[in-house]
Amino acid sequence: MALDIAMTYIRLKDVSLQFPLYGASSFREGIVKFIRPGTHSFAPPKSVLALNNITLDIKEGDRIGLIGLNGSGKSSFLRLTAGIYQPTQGIVHRQGSVATLFDLGLGMDDEATGYDNIKIAGATLGIKSCRAKELISDIEDFTELNDALARPIKTYSAGMRVRLAFSLITTFHREILLIDEIVGVGDAVFLEKASNRIKAQSKYSKILILASHAEFVLRDFCNKGLVFQEGKIVKFAPIEDAISHYNYMTSNVGERINL
Repeated sequence: MALDIAMTYIRLKDVSLQFPLYGASSFREGIVKFIRPGTHSFAPPKSVLALNNITLDIKEGDRIGLIGLNGSGKSSFLRLTAGIYQPTQGIVHRQGSVATLFDLGLGMDDEATGYDNIKIAGATLGIKSCRAKELISDIEDFTELNDALARPIKTYSAGMRVRLAFSLITTFHREILLIDEIVGVGDAVFLEKASNRIKAQSKYSKILILASHAEFVLRDFCNKGLVFQEGKIVKFAPIEDAISHYNYMTSNVGERINL
């Protein structure tokens, strides 16, 4: 047990994740119950099973690519391992600090300047003031936003917001790095910078989990692959084997990676 305390890991035991569906019928039922107290609905509850009975042990050194069609459970798995979602059943154990690269811009203050958002992010993450100047300098160089960093970010274009948000997330090193699809981050030039940035940060991270539809990204960043289908893990193998399994699995429906 003493060894576990010092190690970084993610362990899932018999984990399922279910989302309730609230639609027009649910709204109507609520109105009926309000108007007629005591009215009972005999319709079964509606829900979606996002993840289905997953048991998995992720350890230090794992660079895992999440592979699967849209809706197969990749993003739900990332948010579950990040602690954003709690399992409907089963247990998730996680040891290590976490950085997430999805929902870019979440938590930034539109009224504050770029510089103020850097300070807010640093204070939230417990960064000591003696490192603040070093971090600011790094973000200035990476974003190339220049004088715009002194303006409220509500004046930023979408591309400028992406640059600042991405820089904020990747400046602070964490033991577990979770990424949801980086191919669509900014323009082509910034994408290259972003890829190099993630490679640099992944050297500090003990575990990397990345969801992507791009084969070159999976090969570039990952040493293992998890293939998802309808909320289940159908393959956990070295990345080349996982990609081959996915392409074989989907060959009949023309949904190969990179199409």
